[in-house]
Amino acid sequence: MSESGYRCRPTLRLAEMRPHMTSFACVALIIAKSEPNVFLDKLSSEQRGVICFTLRDTRLHIANCKCWGSKASVEEYTAMLQIGDIVDIVGAKVMAITPPNMPGLCEQQQQQRYQPRGTLSCALVVNEGHGYLVKHNGNDASIVQPLRQLIHVPHKPLSSALKLADVRCAAPGAEQRPAVYVDLLVAVAAVRPVRELKRKLATGVGNATRLLHCLELVVIDISCADGMVFTIWHPDWIRRAQYWQPRKTLLHLIDVRLSHSQFYGCPVLSLASCTLIYEQPLPQSVECQALLTFAASTPLQTYDIFAQTDLEQLPAAEHIQTQMSVRQIYARAEGELQDATSEHFTAVLYALVTKFDLDGLAASISKKCKACNRLIPNSRSDCDNESCLLEFSLGHSGAHFEHFFNINIHLSDQTGTLLETRLSGGVAEHLLGLKADAFPQLPEPKKTELKWRFLLKYFEVKLLVRKPAAMRKNLAVSVVDMELISLAKLIEKISVF
Repeated sequence: MSESGYRCRPTLRLAEMRPHMTSFACVALIIAKSEPNVFLDKLSSEQRGVICFTLRDTRLHIANCKCWGSKASVEEYTAMLQIGDIVDIVGAKVMAITPPNMPGLCEQQQQQRYQPRGTLSCALVVNEGHGYLVKHNGNDASIVQPLRQLIHVPHKPLSSALKLADVRCAAPGAEQRPAVYVDLLVAVAAVRPVRELKRKLATGVGNATRLLHCLELVVIDISCADGMVFTIWHPDWIRRAQYWQPRKTLLHLIDVRLSHSQFYGCPVLSLASCTLIYEQPLPQSVECQALLTFAASTPLQTYDIFAQTDLEQLPAAEHIQTQMSVRQIYARAEGELQDATSEHFTAVLYALVTKFDLDGLAASISKKCKACNRLIPNSRSDCDNESCLLEFSLGHSGAHFEHFFNINIHLSDQTGTLLETRLSGGVAEHLLGLKADAFPQLPEPKKTELKWRFLLKYFEVKLLVRKPAAMRKNLAVSVVDMELISLAKLIEKISVF
């Protein structure tokens, strides 16, 4: 499958495919790629595999190409050919396929989509030893340039895309419904760090595991400023997504999977084996321009659960005047007094500090990336975001992270205990009279002395309460200011209240 072994042959267009052709050749752009499926061939007792590429050579036509061969052959295709590559397909067989929306197919059959939906009634099959795929000569500008532009040109009109607000309406009873596939035009609002997960392999030999990577995005459109989670497991798309810029990158998603998430408790999007993505769709339409304008005016910090440590958006303490009890805070945040029109509210709470574990086992100091403010595990020194690594590599000296206080405290009054309160960032440094970087060097007796300045004492605490949301499953309560008060003042405030 090396380029040196390629011999020039007459090439055709995908639209010229006819069933039962046995040596079809064409030049096309890869716009989607499946993960390889390797299996044991019972007849030969050897490992074989298959990988599917979705190809395009004009604005109108898309076709799938399955490549069958040995495990080594399929793995070579996986490593060599990426989304966005121009390839020569040589010696392929043409197979007739059943159109996915043909009358007579039941709804369940139409929902079982294992590859992108082609626009033609034929597909290609490449068998090892009879045909192959190879990267096209990059110097052939007359062919390469027009094909490369197709990575941005959707084959379906943008006007046919649904709105996020419409698909989120499927929430009631969605737990029992099968997944559906929709077309959307969205803007990237946040790109979260890539997570690594281990999956146990069903090999029957020991505890073999496979390392998987997962990327979660938040996407928005004009109808839904709250955004929706979009999950990607595919390695190629995870790599491409590292270059997507929040509030600047638009995506036309075709046949993206919509399902109910038990973790988030709401509908979420995910990249399925049948999904196509067009980045920065061209030509830039009125819909695209309107969405870019909307995204540029939407605050970025709202969406990123890993940027909750950025406390620059806290309200001024003097503007927080509404006194509440712990029971009222919970009722307004997630109970019977909840107001769906606002994501957060402020409160003044008069309470006893019943947890302030500065000198115990609980972590009081966290790390955040200097570039994007995302949390960094204490065992690491760098952010997982590749754009941050690139920024730091360009002449940046010193640490790539900074420490900040992130202390969980409990506040109790006559109605209950507020468990989710965080004393963080500059507010914590001001109240403690200490920089976060200096805290680890404090001797233990000093940490204990610092703790007892707060623990089991009464305070007037001004709070910003962020309600649970699709982007943040749990209640988040941030301390804006705290002031030690006397028992007499506490009695006065509670009696009046």
